[in-house]
Amino acid sequence: MRRALVLHHTQQLFILLAGLLAAPALVSAAPIPARGAAWAQACAACHGPDGQSQGAIPALDRLSPEDFRAAMQAFRTEERQGTVMNQIAKGLSETDVEAVTTYFATMQPRRQQ
Repeated sequence: MRRALVLHHTQQLFILLAGLLAAPALVSAAPIPARGAAWAQACAACHGPDGQSQGAIPALDRLSPEDFRAAMQAFRTEERQGTVMNQIAKGLSETDVEAVTTYFATMQPRRQQ
């Protein structure tokens, strides 16, 4: 059982990293809404579709834009520890962070449910 769980998480991590490697090329010239949506797809590997995690990984759709930005900054400075989030946050530009923050802010009606 534990081996299957480790394999599952390893596969998710591989998908996430593959998406993150491809994402800069896909989103570098995209307008903010499209750029945010593209990054959100990479987030979905761990945080669930539209940031609606059902597991131990935090749900992004429940974070305010301010809390999302603060979390990304804390991961960048390593003030907050994560398994892969420190490296992911360091790889995002300010424009990327703002784009994905804006995207998840559009999930506001879902946060209130």
